[in-house]
Amino acid sequence: MVYSEVFNMSVSPEEYIGKTIRMAGIFTTNQDPETEQISCAVLVQDATACCAQGFEIIMPEDAVYPQDYPDFGSEVTVVGELQADRSLEEYGMIFLRLENVTFETPSDL
Repeated sequence: MVYSEVFNMSVSPEEYIGKTIRMAGIFTTNQDPETEQISCAVLVQDATACCAQGFEIIMPEDAVYPQDYPDFGSEVTVVGELQADRSLEEYGMIFLRLENVTFETPSDL
């Protein structure tokens, strides 16, 4: 998926929420030091690789870290439903994420 389209989703989320999104990007994780919870995201870089935009991805509940996850920093293609976390909407923030995700392998493409 092109960086500009991911940016459009962030700017106008209502046009995309509930739709199935397929995007290729860089898989990344972050672990909260207090809760040890793992957060995952897929980032898409712009043409010059100076900027990145992406979405949190919600891994399946039965996924075990790290064996069921792609390698950190690897290029992946993910398919999922775009949803919004509106828990901070009263402060003007909506966080977009991909749910019900699957990863495509090169043989799927």
